[in-house]
Amino acid sequence: MSASCTATWYDGRTSRGREVTLRVVDASLEVSGGGIDSVYPLAEVGVDPPLGRMKRRLHFPDGASAETDAHRLVEELLRRQGRGGALLGVHRWEKSLGRALAALALLLAIVFGFLRYLVPVLALKVAFILPPRTEELIGRETLQVLDKVIMRPSALSRQRREELTRRFRAMIAGEPQRQRWRLEFRSSKEIGANAFALPSGIVIVTDRMVELAESEDELAGVLAHEIGHLERRHALRHLLQNSVTVLVVATLTGDIVSAGSLAATVPTALIDAKYSRDFEWEADAAAVRYLKRQGIPVRRYAEILARLEADHYQDRKDAPRMGELFDDHPAMLERVRRVLAAQ
Repeated sequence: MSASCTATWYDGRTSRGREVTLRVVDASLEVSGGGIDSVYPLAEVGVDPPLGRMKRRLHFPDGASAETDAHRLVEELLRRQGRGGALLGVHRWEKSLGRALAALALLLAIVFGFLRYLVPVLALKVAFILPPRTEELIGRETLQVLDKVIMRPSALSRQRREELTRRFRAMIAGEPQRQRWRLEFRSSKEIGANAFALPSGIVIVTDRMVELAESEDELAGVLAHEIGHLERRHALRHLLQNSVTVLVVATLTGDIVSAGSLAATVPTALIDAKYSRDFEWEADAAAVRYLKRQGIPVRRYAEILARLEADHYQDRKDAPRMGELFDDHPAMLERVRRVLAAQ
């Protein structure tokens, strides 16, 4: 059984093409015409992948090549080589608009599933296996960058800072892994009233947040919320989820190649992005549990959340500011309702 077609032959030494006839005969490919008379075993003939309706190029062991638009002969050649099924299937998908769109939709679904479901799982795993020294480096360098860019030393009195520090130390007492956690005070017009947690156990409270609180119980709820973020390593997980390449490498190797490089991306990730609802609700639940254990009315925490949102809303009406991360991520009213429902 044989199949034949015409093709343009190139000897591999000059650019001159010659018209020849290609014929597939059993396990061989015969080339004849234009002064050429050669026979090649099919197993030694290479075939370029198809690209739309362009001519197919065949490659021969002596350096020669041939181009032909006889796709059926090429498909027959590949079939006899035993490798035509998958290649032909892919080519048919490429030529079909409907199939190409279906493949694109499938790819998007896979990417969405990876980012939505697998990345958070990997981030959780990596966040809890990172060496403490790596997390400490990330937290320390992040604080240094924020101090240079948007934060200034606190204007609170020394006595007030010491009172809040003692409260924070009492809240984390009894857990050896928390002993390196610390409370920092800063002033920042860009951030406004807020508190936030950095990797390695650094909690930052702004002067405006302290001024906004009407009682120590309200500040206790805020600190308990940030401690909840630290316990679940939300800042580090958020960073990892936004650094997918680093996350995959860390998962496979058990370590981060360059903690310094990762630390350099933290301020941007914190300012430009927001925690997920799940992260915020986990931290709110931690605050509610603490307040209940201490016999503090849970509504005190809900009250400062509502006041914080009102304060930020007023800021946004006056002028946009950098601290959108710190504008208490998901919808505040929804968080307040959930907190009140947990009383």
